[in-house]
Amino acid sequence: MAKILGIGNCVLDIVLLTLKYPQEDSEIRATQKHLQAGGNVTNMLHILSQLKHETAICCTLGKDEPAKTLEKDLKSYNISVKFIQTFIQGKTPTSHIVLNKKNASRTIIHYRDLPEISFEHFAKIEIEDFDWLHFEARNMDNLPGMLNIAKTFLTYQPTSLEVEKDRPDIESLFPLVKVIFFSHHYAKQKGHSCAADLLNEVKILAPKSSLICTWGKKGAWFMSPNGEIQHQPAKKIPEVLDTLGAGDTFNAGVIHALIHGDSLKNAVKSGSDLAARKCQQFGFKNLLHPIKAKQSLANIRQITNAKTFIAKTDEHPFDIVLIKFEEKIKAYENNCPHQDVPLTDAYKIDVNPFEKTIKCSVHEAFFNIEDGECIEGPCINDYLVEVPIKIEDNGDIYLSKNLN
Repeated sequence: MAKILGIGNCVLDIVLLTLKYPQEDSEIRATQKHLQAGGNVTNMLHILSQLKHETAICCTLGKDEPAKTLEKDLKSYNISVKFIQTFIQGKTPTSHIVLNKKNASRTIIHYRDLPEISFEHFAKIEIEDFDWLHFEARNMDNLPGMLNIAKTFLTYQPTSLEVEKDRPDIESLFPLVKVIFFSHHYAKQKGHSCAADLLNEVKILAPKSSLICTWGKKGAWFMSPNGEIQHQPAKKIPEVLDTLGAGDTFNAGVIHALIHGDSLKNAVKSGSDLAARKCQQFGFKNLLHPIKAKQSLANIRQITNAKTFIAKTDEHPFDIVLIKFEEKIKAYENNCPHQDVPLTDAYKIDVNPFEKTIKCSVHEAFFNIEDGECIEGPCINDYLVEVPIKIEDNGDIYLSKNLN
């Protein structure tokens, strides 16, 4: 186990899961909303904590309610909040994230109204007590001084830098750290169409640093000091569910392996494998546990047009209502849009096979089985949330990413 300090940003992620990406000037319904502590360095430390390291974060927070939520989350992740710098003026950063379940894309809108970590605050930290320091390449007013302190006072402890975007004079930081993680976004900003070209250029600036550049599905390219450029293909996975934080997961995997004395080649492979594991689940919880085999919701033989079948699943925040409509199986969240209560909260769901409607047991809202529209009741013209399913050849019904 190592003591690791991460210096960067901590934000409140507001994650909205949708079945498709909304068009401009349109309105759609999110199937799930989740609030969590986020930000690159926060995600990375969360994973390193799961890998049994002792982690701490150096970031800024406000004095508002989101800051209280973040501190609570950080503590639950076993991330020390001892080195957080608090500002009375300004609001804690937030990121609104639309996670498209159809193709696992994520669109992020950031809101920032808070200063970054000050040089004076960082200088008071006894960084010699840590075994590894990781920095986000932001806060260019103060980061050069922080890295110079680390280079001056640390004897054996490695430092790493994540370079996600181009910033003024950012290249001056490269010789100051041992390991540099580059994103393909930065490479493209610098005019490169492949990772190898970027690494060859940076090698001149930082000949003693280990360099890594990730390129999404294409994998990662890396170069040790005095070494040749090598490529690690991305691990193939059966289904991508959530790419949010995959890069942070990769970085955590690499650092964990390097701390344990692995070669850069083996460390990059470890990071790639861990990132692939993360993409197969929502969020970061229990990331090191084996992926559970998918369980079917029901079999098509159990579904009729005369009554609903309520399926329970850990893969979705709501139970699933299954019912037959003509020759199709319809699936909806067991959640009435009137007051966000289960359709079965008071009693079972009544089905009228002649009118082809189902009725909420709470406030007698009637919904078309065909499309989930409320045609009578307190939430008229609103809709049940349809859930994508797929039916195997043997008739077993599973959750899917795509609507039939």
